[in-house]
Amino acid sequence: MSVSRSIRFFSPIALLLASCHPSAEPTSPSGAAATAAGSTANPATAAPAASSYPMCAGQHLAKAPEAAHSGAVDAQLAPAFLDEMAVCRADDRPPHDLIASAPEGRVNAKGDCEFPGISVSCHYHSGEEFVSSATHQQTQGEGELHCIFPSSDPKAPRVFGTHVMCRNHAQGEPHGAASHDVHAGAVCSAELLRQLEPCNERRCCDAGTLTNPIGELKESHRNDVRPDFRICQDTLTLDCDLLAALTVHAANCPALGGVGDPAFVANAAQH
Repeated sequence: MSVSRSIRFFSPIALLLASCHPSAEPTSPSGAAATAAGSTANPATAAPAASSYPMCAGQHLAKAPEAAHSGAVDAQLAPAFLDEMAVCRADDRPPHDLIASAPEGRVNAKGDCEFPGISVSCHYHSGEEFVSSATHQQTQGEGELHCIFPSSDPKAPRVFGTHVMCRNHAQGEPHGAASHDVHAGAVCSAELLRQLEPCNERRCCDAGTLTNPIGELKESHRNDVRPDFRICQDTLTLDCDLLAALTVHAANCPALGGVGDPAFVANAAQH
């Protein structure tokens, strides 16, 4: 499948798998991803060892976080501002061999695409979460894709992501409240993972938090999950049929007021 990209550079993006409810990002992994979270990841399927980057610094935090790179935190460290994140090294990219071996995925009980045997899952959000510090509002028709890869530390998965929009723009326009119906068992293509590979520049930060609101994370005792994020600065233009079977996650962008109305929902093409 040919994929075009509309490149947008922002001025000088499970364990994240949530049950779909209005407040947001993933929770802890389910199915294959949960295997990685519950024990040390299989070296054959884990992403390469993480390179060290500064800790994710959130958006407009009252003061710089003083947290260590592991353990529970009280601050919302992710999402962060793309233009304040380090430029990723060229070799810090989605693991090609793992993606090439990905089987056809299935939608799990939480509405995310899970790829059996490789402990990887993908989901998308109803708006952008990792934005530029100059961003003042959501861009209608654009969301954010996150794919979670296991690492040797079950509390520190690697998340590769990118902003997305539908090639047929109308296919990504929300119509009222987003549906949270789950199509468990539906097929989801491994082509979704391959969309992550072409990218002109990624921004990286380590030891963030899940992107659900921090109050929710503390209440559910998930504020000790500290993902490393690798977010593409490009906006991916894709065939939104790749996302249509998935259940959309609400987008939490603290800089834009937290969880708001959906700006993007992938609908199946009308034939």
